[in-house]
This record gives sequence, structure tokens and C-alpha cells, in this order.
Amino acid sequence: MNVILLSDFSTASTHMMEYAAMLFKNQQANFTILHIKTPCKKESCSGKCGIVFNQKLEKDQTLLESKISESHRVQTKFIEASYIESLRQIITEEQTDLIILGTSSEETLGTGLFFNKKTLEIITKVKCSVVLVPEEAKIEMPQTALLPTDFSISSDYSIFNILNSLEFVNQTQLSVLSVDGAKDLEPNKIHSKDLISKAIESLNFKTIEEIKLSSQSMCINGYNIIMVMAKNLSIFQNIFSTSPNTVCLPEVPILFLHDSRKI
Repeated sequence: MNVILLSDFSTASTHMMEYAAMLFKNQQANFTILHIKTPCKKESCSGKCGIVFNQKLEKDQTLLESKISESHRVQTKFIEASYIESLRQIITEEQTDLIILGTSSEETLGTGLFFNKKTLEIITKVKCSVVLVPEEAKIEMPQTALLPTDFSISSDYSIFNILNSLEFVNQTQLSVLSVDGAKDLEPNKIHSKDLISKAIESLNFKTIEEIKLSSQSMCINGYNIIMVMAKNLSIFQNIFSTSPNTVCLPEVPILFLHDSRKI
């Protein structure tokens, strides 16, 4: 499995790499630790920042290699160019299956969500599944997962393919939460629900159950990992809003599921 670890050399990134090492301890993975920055405009730079950032990437590599087995491969890349376009290019070149990045509650948000604008763009504009690891997240293998949905999107649900490649899934209990407040679903949502149910049942979760909407279920920190369909934008406001009405801010990793290479 090919995994990109997006590093900005912060404590949140360090925590993310520790989480990634734990998540893939029982399966083979090829890691690329990646740092992207916009090009320097000052002539005085003369490539010095490239030297500095490559040295920081080497430190990240040493840290990661100290926490994984020899069967894992680790490489580093420093790119000085447009962020999203560069990321799109490298996931194509590397045939990337998954992106992992960290986030801190201390970051300036400005999106109305608990993550910043760059993170939101990665989740919504890059066609690759993403694991977002809050700095507060525990380093533990997922045993419980929550999939909140309002059945508002139409898809062939190849977005769930990534779950066939993650070995922790067969030890994970999945709860499917409908956040649609209506008593009776509209016909298009009933069809979407049926498709989602069939896709999920084909996966190797330890158990699968449907749960009802409540203040307790909306507090997502009671689970080890949250799974969200990245195109389901209405869920973002329900689950990840920083408004005063939000039940709780996420302190657990979130897997944003994207349409990817067909299996």
C-alpha cells in the first residue's frame, strides 16, 4: 500500500507519523513523507530553504523508521510549487492509496470547521482518501468506527474500496449513523441508503449496526475512528462545525473516503 504522510514538521505532524506507524504495523506499506511549499520569491533564498527542509525530512524519516519494521519502505520528497496541483501530481506518479496528515486545535481555522482551509482543500479537491489525525488522538488500533451519513449523495460507492486494503477493518465494529432528521426518507435517499448498505456489507467489518441520531451518537469521540464520504459536504456542517451548537470537537482520527482507482 502506498501512503503519503504530509509533514509540516509540527508536533501535530510528529503525532500523525506515530499514528501512521501504529496503523500499518501489521501490514506492508510504502511511506512517502512529503513537504510542499510555495516557491520563494526572494532572490536571497538561492535554494537554501530546500536544504533546510530536506534536513527536516530526514529527521522525520529517522523518527518513522524507528517505529516501523524493515518490511516498510520510507522515502522523502520536498516540492516547491503549487500545493494542490503538486499533491495531485505526486499521488498519480506514486499511485498513492492514502494520504495521512495531522491537525492541531490551536491552528487558526477560518473555515467554520475544526480544520483549516488547506486541510479542507486536500479533503475536497484531491482525489484520494485522507486520514486526518488530531493532535489529541490516541495512538491505538481502531476497534470501533462511526460512519455518519444523510444519504444525500449518489455514487457508485467505489469510495469504500480503500477499506478492503486496511487490515484493521476486520477487527472493527462499524456503526452507521443516519443524521437525516426526517421520519421517512425521500425515494432518492432510500435508493442511496440501499446502495451504501450493500457496499458496506461486502466489507470485512467485525460487526455492522445502524444507530439512531442522538446527542450521544453525535459526540463522535466515543469511537476510535470516524469514516466520512468526502463528497457528503452537508455532513461537514453537522459533524465538524465549530459553532456553539456543536456537541464536541473531534479528538479521534477521521477517514475521508474518496473515489479512487477502481478495484
